[in-house]
Amino acid sequence: MRRLLPLFLSTGFRLLLWCLLTADLGRLNLLIGVAVALALPRARSRPLPLRELVRALWLSLAAVPQAYGEALRLMVAVDLEERLIQEPVTNRSIPLLIFLDVFRITLTPFTIALGLEPDGQYYRVHALLPRRQTLRPSAEETP
Repeated sequence: MRRLLPLFLSTGFRLLLWCLLTADLGRLNLLIGVAVALALPRARSRPLPLRELVRALWLSLAAVPQAYGEALRLMVAVDLEERLIQEPVTNRSIPLLIFLDVFRITLTPFTIALGLEPDGQYYRVHALLPRRQTLRPSAEETP
């Protein structure tokens, strides 16, 4: 039973993708989709830490409305500047968590992941952010 649940989930996900790609829900197409879903190789990985997975999924889902907000702000953006910022890495040993991190970063129009920092603890991110207001000395303060 323990091995059947991942098999059913991955086969169901692959079949869903097949149906979305082919846009056909006929019997023959579903049979071909099941055959393709079962024939594709499965990745062997260790169990995912549930807390980290739920956190990464939540952050990825929260990025969708953020992306819409940033797209609207981009249309009316007045004064943006480019900056390189750092985002912490969730877990480098699990490919799904790496994918969710990069997906979350690159989904929004103001950011794109450029790679990992040399220490491997942060992603290097190119971001468009509001320009910092520089304080100019007033005429009275200048000597």
